[in-house]
Amino acid sequence: MSYRESSITRRPTPRRRTPIWRLLIFILVGIVVLFAIGFGVSLIFRGSGTPQAEPSQSSIAEPLPCETTMVNPAEVLPISSKVKVSVYNSTNKIGLAGDTAKVLKARGFIIQEVGNDPMSKNVQGVAEIRYGPKGASRAQLLAFHFPGAVLVQDNRSGKIVDVAVGAAFNELEGEAQIAAAMASPSASTSGPGCASAEPAPTQEAASEPPSEISPSPSAS
Repeated sequence: MSYRESSITRRPTPRRRTPIWRLLIFILVGIVVLFAIGFGVSLIFRGSGTPQAEPSQSSIAEPLPCETTMVNPAEVLPISSKVKVSVYNSTNKIGLAGDTAKVLKARGFIIQEVGNDPMSKNVQGVAEIRYGPKGASRAQLLAFHFPGAVLVQDNRSGKIVDVAVGAAFNELEGEAQIAAAMASPSASTSGPGCASAEPAPTQEAASEPPSEISPSPSAS
């Protein structure tokens, strides 16, 4: 038995050949990968040399609107009983501030102080109406009573308006003329696109009791 087994010639096991279809798949995958790499590299080089596109007309922001409407000052300005005002004499005329304050009080204004100009200015014009950002509408109302006065805005935080009466002042505007002027429509601009857009003042109907005139010792 051992002799027969040793005499039998063992044939080597044949190797399995890779199917042709697998080789074709590997080749196709390799071609696709190489093509993708080449395409990506070409895009990188193209992108570095391509100028940026200019913004289209639709992407450019349109200017903000600014509307002009006709309003009556009497409808938007506060009433006199809501306006606190200090009257100062910016001249050498004795009693000018006190006399002016009496007329303003008779017209409903709330008088705060009466005296010489604390800024020690010698105003040559009709008057200077000094106010802060919160008192803009109140200063506009007083301007109807002092035609030709100069509006001067400062950094005060309150709503009190100062009137510094000047050398060219004679008397306050008549109430009939003021009523006619305030009833006449005037142009008013509003909107975010206006150069100096300010919110339109609202009418304040509530009234406050006027304070007493308390002239300072140096009032003239």
